[in-house]
Amino acid sequence: MPSAGRCPKPRAGLSTRQVRGETVVLDRGGLKVHQLNESATFIWGLCTGRLTEAEIASRVAKEFAVEPAQAAKDVKMLITQLRQLGLLNKE
Repeated sequence: MPSAGRCPKPRAGLSTRQVRGETVVLDRGGLKVHQLNESATFIWGLCTGRLTEAEIASRVAKEFAVEPAQAAKDVKMLITQLRQLGLLNKE
């Protein structure tokens, strides 16, 4: 399935906390802590398993007033990184 059609969702076993507009993700299984900046926090919040990457990119474009193509590129890159870190469910 193309990445734009995927509906990313955090995997089980993670804890999150908001700290001054950013998100801290605790991966207890991997014993790691990840800090997400403001834009990554916004994208993380949309990774509910209900929105596709394309829908997330559309919301990012509106929220941060960026071109849709740039938002799509940025969302794809972040979601790829989050998957590589094992923070999102594999599809």
